[in-house]
Amino acid sequence: MEALNSIIKRNLLVYLKDKENVFFTFLSMLIIIMLMLIFLGQLNIDMVKGLIYDMDEFMVERPIPKEYLVPGLRNPTLDATNARTLVLSLIIAGITIVNGISSSIGMLGMMSWDEETGKLSSYYIAPISRFVLVSAYVISAVFLSIIFSLITVVISEIILVITGGTLMSFTLSVKVLGLIVLNAFSTTAFLFFITSLARTRSAYSGISIFVQTLSGFVTGMYVPIGIMPSLVRKILAFIPMTQGSAWMRKVFTTDALNATFAGLPKEAITQYSELTGMDLKIGDRVCTPWMQFALMFGSGILFIILSVMIMNKKNVRDR
Repeated sequence: MEALNSIIKRNLLVYLKDKENVFFTFLSMLIIIMLMLIFLGQLNIDMVKGLIYDMDEFMVERPIPKEYLVPGLRNPTLDATNARTLVLSLIIAGITIVNGISSSIGMLGMMSWDEETGKLSSYYIAPISRFVLVSAYVISAVFLSIIFSLITVVISEIILVITGGTLMSFTLSVKVLGLIVLNAFSTTAFLFFITSLARTRSAYSGISIFVQTLSGFVTGMYVPIGIMPSLVRKILAFIPMTQGSAWMRKVFTTDALNATFAGLPKEAITQYSELTGMDLKIGDRVCTPWMQFALMFGSGILFIILSVMIMNKKNVRDR
């Protein structure tokens, strides 16, 4: 346990000591927020308003029993405000996941740096099991991912309140915190497995750029998953990061969805959830929270085991 704590502390201190790493992590977060608000925010708001309009027209043509409507009173004057709050909540959830990925892979760069400078060899000859070594790097990255994800949520919530939205409730905050921890573990385990294949800093940089570029698409941040080809949607449903993003969005937007589509057919929420990738399907079945938890936690354990096997091979090869 002492060795584990020492390596974790060392990794965090070395990373945070590099002011450029911290600065560019925050900078990327702010850039993504501004891009989403300026370029994609209004587009998504118009999409919500269009769906509301279509549902209004549908209800004029054929009356729908009350039990098939979203609870609440229909108030068209609040459509624009509710749509904006819904979209901002969706964006916050996506940014939280993407920034968690960015900070995690940034910390995991420590391993490739240690590999290239020979410091990892020192760990190999020390009386430390490969499982402890892998756990130390993973836990360090998980801690950093959680910290930056929480900072993202706080900054985003401030922006949401300033723009007319409401602060999340305590119950919602607890759920978000739990999902941040689960996503950090699942994502970091997967990223560690990938980055453990890199033996040099340049190789790690290539992997890092590739992962960070794809993260916005895999999590549905840049392109709604619902408009992607069917084959792509089926593949994404098995990726832990995609499931984590979908679950986070579902939790973040629960209240906003009910307020936006109040008095409209429940089908409106179903259509919007499928379009934005909040409802992912494996086969013909929508993934439930328990299915998502099993996939994310199980994949995290699997990739840690595979990483330990890779580290053992490195140990033998480098002797």
